[in-house]
Amino acid sequence: MQRKLLALDLLTSHSRPSDPQISPEGDRIAFTLAPVSREGEHPAAAIWVVEAGGGEARQFTGGGEWYDAAPRWSPDGARLAFISDRGRRGERTLYAMPAGGGEALRLFERRGKVSEPAWSPDGRYLAFLYTDPETEEEKRRKEERDDARVRDADYKYTRLWVVDAESRAASPVSPEGRQVWGYAWAPDSERLAINTSPAPLANGLFEETEVSVVPRSGGGPEPVFRLVGAARDLVWSPDGRYLAYRARAGRVVNGDYVHRVPAGGGDPECLTPDYRGTGAHLSRLGDSLLLLAHEGLHAAFYRLGWDGRMERMLKGVRGKVVAPVTADREGKRIAAIRQDAAHPPDVYAGGIGGSGLLRRTRLNPELEAAGLGAAEPVRWESDAGVEVEGLLVQPAGYEEGRRYPLVVQAHGGPNWLWQDQFCAGWHDWAQVLASRGYAVLLPNPRGSTGYGPEFTNANFMDVGGGELRDIMSGVDAMVGRGLADPDRLGICGWSWGGYLAAWAITQTERFRAAVVGAGPSNLISDNSLGDIPSANLSFFERTPYDDPDPYYERSPIRYVGNVKTPTLILHGEEDERVSVAESIQLYVALRSLGIETQLVTYPREGHRIEERKHQLDLLRRMAGWFERFLGD
Repeated sequence: MQRKLLALDLLTSHSRPSDPQISPEGDRIAFTLAPVSREGEHPAAAIWVVEAGGGEARQFTGGGEWYDAAPRWSPDGARLAFISDRGRRGERTLYAMPAGGGEALRLFERRGKVSEPAWSPDGRYLAFLYTDPETEEEKRRKEERDDARVRDADYKYTRLWVVDAESRAASPVSPEGRQVWGYAWAPDSERLAINTSPAPLANGLFEETEVSVVPRSGGGPEPVFRLVGAARDLVWSPDGRYLAYRARAGRVVNGDYVHRVPAGGGDPECLTPDYRGTGAHLSRLGDSLLLLAHEGLHAAFYRLGWDGRMERMLKGVRGKVVAPVTADREGKRIAAIRQDAAHPPDVYAGGIGGSGLLRRTRLNPELEAAGLGAAEPVRWESDAGVEVEGLLVQPAGYEEGRRYPLVVQAHGGPNWLWQDQFCAGWHDWAQVLASRGYAVLLPNPRGSTGYGPEFTNANFMDVGGGELRDIMSGVDAMVGRGLADPDRLGICGWSWGGYLAAWAITQTERFRAAVVGAGPSNLISDNSLGDIPSANLSFFERTPYDDPDPYYERSPIRYVGNVKTPTLILHGEEDERVSVAESIQLYVALRSLGIETQLVTYPREGHRIEERKHQLDLLRRMAGWFERFLGD
């Protein structure tokens, strides 16, 4: 049977929606539409609007020349604020324009970077996060090459500012020397809650942060409480007495529970102590809260009362829903970005009392017409009776009773999960491979979120252990049902998925090909070279400086002498999350041992590969590697 290949040019040139914002009246949805890759130095994006009741989406701003994003409706629905770099490419600032269209008015004149705007409830002010640009002295030193850098010094802090939407008078309201990670307006428009840490480093989100309340007009912060990790999605109660937020569950990085705390200070109280899913986004829903959660392969919605009562909403929703989710003023209708294995992300809307969400855009019909494989949920039993779930993407044109080459793609995290999602991008390869005749298994092994805290915490002091046993038992299950060819098995992944791919080939010779993307190979060096070392304390009892043995024992480099599998290694050269040195270590070791291997690095790229030609190159190499070693 002739297969229809999923074109890699199409995968790297289409656009995807994000950040859906429903209007206060619930009749319109503004969203950002941006290419999945970029051609030049700066990314581009535009704001689009679609009727919540249905109709054609229309472009509201931009023409592809600049970056317009983060649309925010004013409380009366008359204006739309957004960020843009139309004044100077690469420097995003704050604009507003009439909701019916017209000229965009710049509201903030300082150079630098603006993000996360939010209107005050009374519609008079806009708050936003602002990061200072380089100073003239810093530019001069760079030009003169007198620019020595001191690590963990000379920070550029992100602070909270407020601007008057009419006079355009602006001022900072958060204290100097504190990094603001998130904030929320109080119902009276006179105060804001902020979550801050001492240093503007990603690692700060895994250390102690503080929630405090600052006056809009300026003044010192009033501390509310401190916690380990971030207080995500701050929301005020309608009476201004409480703050709700998501926070990590014990050691789990992404296994969030919902808490509330008195806004005047006090002890936090968990509102969802017995919930088995994973909170993914928290927002206002009328006088209640709306919780978007992960429950295995699918999204789930709950109305959450300030007293902790939970009510399942929109029970018919399946697939993956990406945060944020927004509700209208009355809490009757919501907007979201949804996807599943057969449908790329689109804008959806639905009444909160209904059974599901209705699709309101069809932004990439050509992707749906491509050679996609059908997806099905699969479950199997691992060691000690552990039940494991995953998604199986069948090869396009699948024929019952025929065996196919099987590729396992491990997810990142490790506290993350695969859902019923559209896997066809620069780092999620299931449909790319399915269109080329492979079956692809997307497992959610121990350590994954969405299955309860015990399951998520199961890889504490056992990274790679139960995870790999769950993966291999999944492979056995696919072989046992007659789908997978046991002699043509591959494994791949990006980030922590790259780690699991590297770890797997040091522990078994069953895989005939592997692709390792931006994965740590030495957990001791990764702790020093990556930007979130404190995250390791979610998986290990102590740091590698106090107790290095557990880190080394679970490092692929420790057992690299066992590898027989041909391995392609891919990495961005400017990656701060997982240093490219991790891939270099693995490559040098494999090459020295005479293993078929190749290391490909991408200049100017970080943990994400963003330039279009780099994405194309990566996808071609990945597909070519598996074709070379698993093909007929």
